[in-house]
Amino acid sequence: MKKNRVSVALGALFVVGMALGFVSRKTFVGHWRVKYGNGDRGDVVFRSDGTAEATFDGTTWKVGGPYKVEGSTLSMADSTCGFGYWATYKATWYSDDSVQTTLIEDSCTGRKNSVDGAVLVRTK
Repeated sequence: MKKNRVSVALGALFVVGMALGFVSRKTFVGHWRVKYGNGDRGDVVFRSDGTAEATFDGTTWKVGGPYKVEGSTLSMADSTCGFGYWATYKATWYSDDSVQTTLIEDSCTGRKNSVDGAVLVRTK
């Protein structure tokens, strides 16, 4: 009987360990290289305080604002489109370090042209 309890306990520990090993560590927080949906390239930084800032190669222009992540949905507002105009995009993760964004809803044409179809690759 004691041997069975030990086996069950070890089996349970194995299952928990396997589950923890497969827990996703997907997070936007960090530095990313971006190929925007309109073909432009640049960088974006997602900070742990819920703000982000994007740049575009060949320009000194920056755009930033708040963002939220709920499940596989990325929501954002920015300084160009106005902080009252939130957009939502589906995040399709290819790995912990690469993700593509797909339009769900965005009333700001400029942001939509850049963010829809953007591919982000985390930089180290």
